Amino acid sequence: MFFADTGTACIWLARHIRGGRNRRLFGSFSWASMANAAPNAFGAQLAYPDRQTIALCGDGGFTMLALGDLLTQVQRKTPVVQIVLNNESLDFVNIEQQEAGIIPFGVEFNNPNFARVAEAMGAKGIRIEDPGDVRDGLAAALAHKDGPVVVDAVVDPFALSLPSHVPFHTAKSFTLSLAKQVWSGKMDDVIKTIERNVRLI
Repeated sequence: MFFADTGTACIWLARHIRGGRNRRLFGSFSWASMANAAPNAFGAQLAYPDRQTIALCGDGGFTMLALGDLLTQVQRKTPVVQIVLNNESLDFVNIEQQEAGIIPFGVEFNNPNFARVAEAMGAKGIRIEDPGDVRDGLAAALAHKDGPVVVDAVVDPFALSLPSHVPFHTAKSFTLSLAKQVWSGKMDDVIKTIERNVRLI
């Protein structure tokens, strides 16, 4: 059972993971409640202990709610796999602000090393910083059965998670935001965004 936080984790789930009879996908699709993936996966693991539960967490949602639950998961030895998309940003809010044609603000923050935090709390922690380590890191996380796992996946903060269709008015406002960022002295960030996402054009 896969659970996705509201925001870019939900977009990545929709783009890359297929559901089916034996693979269920869950999220807060109607209410868009933040930080739902980890607690939902925890509850599902308690209700269905024979099912594998995986939470795709945004780093904002994980720090907001899931860290507190992690202590209870450790105490109950609940084998929940939590994959934290660590870009040190409320990325979906960042994208929404740019779609509104404004310069993003109030969306960046500093994260700890979530793998080390997990280990300090008694869970298994795995940190992935290189794309070449993804397969082995996830294999180790999914193989761990003696309690919860936190996978600290350091992801590109400039990668855009776009829906399958981008309306013209959205592209227009996003372009306006990029122009405003250039004029405000954030040219380096605009160049990095373009470089990292040119394959999407």
